[in-house]
Amino acid sequence: MSLEEAILEKVRHLPPAKQEEVLRFADRLQHRSPARMVPSRDRSSEMEWLKENRAKYANQWVVVEGDRLIAADADGHKAYDAAIAAGIEVPLLIHVLPEDPLPFAPCWI
Repeated sequence: MSLEEAILEKVRHLPPAKQEEVLRFADRLQHRSPARMVPSRDRSSEMEWLKENRAKYANQWVVVEGDRLIAADADGHKAYDAAIAAGIEVPLLIHVLPEDPLPFAPCWI
């Protein structure tokens, strides 16, 4: 039995109201626009900036575009909103961890 046949068999056993709901859902899936593909890009400049400036922005959310800091805030939503307001279409939002966080040291008591 194919996947399609298995799904149809399950739908046939639903009450009529649920069958109608499933059909409306399937119809919406057919008519929705395809997912928008976001082109990938080289983010090596941003990673270099982060490596050089990590200590200054520890425990903050930053948005970097090329070698420029666009926004920094303890609240990631605020940093993201600032980047959108600055006209950055696809912001690179990063939570900066401290350079040398304490090592994980499990212990049993």
